[in-house]
Amino acid sequence: MTSANRPPSDNHLVWYGVYGSNLQRKRFDCYIVGGKPEGSTTEYSGCRDKTPPREDRQIALTHALYFAGHSNSWNAAIAFVRHAASGAHTYGRLFLLSYGQFNDVVRQENARDVPGNLVVPAFEDLAGADHFDIAGFRLYGRFIKIGAQDGHPILTLTATQDDFTVGAPCEAYVKTIVAGLEETYPCMRKSEILDYLGKTEGIRGLVRPDVLAGWIIGR
Repeated sequence: MTSANRPPSDNHLVWYGVYGSNLQRKRFDCYIVGGKPEGSTTEYSGCRDKTPPREDRQIALTHALYFAGHSNSWNAAIAFVRHAASGAHTYGRLFLLSYGQFNDVVRQENARDVPGNLVVPAFEDLAGADHFDIAGFRLYGRFIKIGAQDGHPILTLTATQDDFTVGAPCEAYVKTIVAGLEETYPCMRKSEILDYLGKTEGIRGLVRPDVLAGWIIGR
């Protein structure tokens, strides 16, 4: 097995905190086992280690959710969180992954093939730094350390800079997020989801309230 095909050392585990379309398990699983998410145009190869996440949990991120940039997979803006914690309440989900799986997910989040070179910093650096930027990865190239649970660091990904132009997501992307919120937070009502997403940058003022209601609640 070549070094590119060999998964990195999996002696460490990482909680990956997600907040966008990856809230939906079947969408996130495309990064693990491969496949094309519904509504997306991209076929993912999956991780070299296709073991399902060891656990998943809810988490509230204090970094504000917004939509910006442009994804070729969705042909619209996509979700990010602001660099600075602000007391915001962004609904998230934690997936417990091996260090090697986390590396392969990060590669796919940034349109890099798997297998490929190790792009995630050494585990000790990830666990010790408040944030870490990967050179050349602008889309989802910043790791923000949220904290730790059960001795494993909690890391989320966002853009390396906060200067992507704010823009509107597409219907398919929003519906995937809604499905993920309903799955992760089964007591959350659609009216609450509408209120939550309707206040975010990229939707507020850019997607008409009746259009957003149609996407979330239906006509």
